[in-house]
Amino acid sequence: MLEQQDVQEALSRSVERRHTGVHRVADETTGQSFPLPGVRLEPTNVDTGDGTTPVTRVVRITTGPGITDYVTHETEFAYSTYGIHVGQDDRLTFFGDDQRIAVHLIDCREDSPQLGDEITIELAVSAYRVLIIPKGVAHTLDGLGGVVTRDEPVWYADSNPDWNPDNDLVSFPRTASSAPVVQTNRHELPVSAHLLVSRMSQRTSGAVRGAYGARYRATIGGRVTYVTLRPNWRAAEVEIVPGGPVRRNNFTLTGPESFTLVPSTDSCTSDVLEVELGLGDEKFIRHERSRRHLTWLTGSREAAVELIDADGERQTVRLGDPTIAVRIPPGTWYRLTGRGRAWFRSETELLDVDPTAVQHFPGQDAELANEDGTGAARAEQDSDRYLPGASLHALARMEATAMSLT
Repeated sequence: MLEQQDVQEALSRSVERRHTGVHRVADETTGQSFPLPGVRLEPTNVDTGDGTTPVTRVVRITTGPGITDYVTHETEFAYSTYGIHVGQDDRLTFFGDDQRIAVHLIDCREDSPQLGDEITIELAVSAYRVLIIPKGVAHTLDGLGGVVTRDEPVWYADSNPDWNPDNDLVSFPRTASSAPVVQTNRHELPVSAHLLVSRMSQRTSGAVRGAYGARYRATIGGRVTYVTLRPNWRAAEVEIVPGGPVRRNNFTLTGPESFTLVPSTDSCTSDVLEVELGLGDEKFIRHERSRRHLTWLTGSREAAVELIDADGERQTVRLGDPTIAVRIPPGTWYRLTGRGRAWFRSETELLDVDPTAVQHFPGQDAELANEDGTGAARAEQDSDRYLPGASLHALARMEATAMSLT
């Protein structure tokens, strides 16, 4: 255990910032290292659409723990602070309509030979690459208005005076000439613990849905400590019809109209669908062996989903709000309609059926039909049973590993 004097000494350390360069990434680049140790780009796993549906790309998870959190950014969004994760590697993929962003990074790791070095990375938003920012590297970004960030975090634990398990992000103003020096956690959590932490986050975000707090170092009564400041932002209430297809997502607010979305299923993983709407006669689709949850993330707000229920009745749900998801039971015909380009989170639950009879990998149970070829949907049944979330999570990770090797 650290003595109080050691804790105070650790929390009091800071380093002067030294900007060492701007690094411009070519649009086609998917792999690149940068001067700060561990900061790099790696390829993502992308399936390209075949033209039979409006889906032009499906962005799967990359290799790693496979947790998927999302941060949406309102049009005028701007960061006023840097943030340092002491127990988390960020693995960020950016989605949006051809924007360019700037990522500003400062090495704040107490044991780094480049402590205090600062770089800027300029790059286009691309579904084909993930930016890895190791724990202990402060970061802030410009140009995020309308952009969605998917994070596939890697979490670590330790006995660490800088770490708070409820909020490990240390913030400081962008205008500061120096940056806090932090101790980073050493012990990577196993996948099972990643799932546990994500499910705990679901419960908390689903119950509270308040604003995300910023944690700062402060001197109070002559002692250095951490204080958390929490804005009073509140999301607009959405009317949810009981028994209908619309569900409230689990989220916290990171701006007046910006949201951090955590998973809503116990597999804690998802895909991103990039969709071009209004190009022609959209076919209906159904999944006989899976339940889907679709969340609009960014892009065209003219997007909608049309569903055909078990009685043959049609219902159209307007999208454009990331705080809600549309739940699509197994066998339900649906199609995405509207105009323009949009991005969606797609979460899946797989029916527990005979594994020798069907492929269990997500996305392999789709059936298409024209307007006049759908008929009524299959009614969801009380006897339906779904694979445990950990099993689906393991399947998704296996699929990601296989895709990364091809």
